[in-house]
Amino acid sequence: MAQFDAKKFGTYIAVPFTLTNATTGESDTDLAYGGIAANFVAPAAGSIVGVSASCLAITAGTITLRTHSAGTEFAQSGYPAPVLSSTADTNGTYASVGEGAITFAAGDTLGISASSTTTLDPTNTVDVTATLFIKLDPS
Repeated sequence: MAQFDAKKFGTYIAVPFTLTNATTGESDTDLAYGGIAANFVAPAAGSIVGVSASCLAITAGTITLRTHSAGTEFAQSGYPAPVLSSTADTNGTYASVGEGAITFAAGDTLGISASSTTTLDPTNTVDVTATLFIKLDPS
C-alpha cells in the first residue's frame, strides 16, 4: 500500500455542496454547505483543484458552476467551471485546474455558485449536488 505524506505533499479535501430547486436565470446563486446557506471555512492555505457535479435530468438549458471565496467568484484564467446540461446531468460533469493556479488563505470562506440559462427545463425543480476539491498546502 502506498504511503501518503501530508506534511510533504499536502492534504486533499472534498467538500460537498447542494442547490435545491434551481430556477431559470440563476445568477451566481450560492450552493448550500452542510444543508444550510453557508460556505466552507478553509482550515489552512491551499488551492482549488476541481469541481464535480450532477443533477436531476435536464431536457434543455444549462447550469454553470463556479468556485468562489467570500461570495466573489474566482476569475483567474482557467478557473474550473463545469456545466450541467442534457448530456451531462445525471451522469455528472467535472472541471479541474492545476494545483497552485487558484489559491486561498487560511480562514477564507469557499463555496460554489450556480448560474443557469433562462431556457432551463425542468423549470425551478432541478436539484444539484457538487463537490469542491481543494488541496491544502503542506505544513
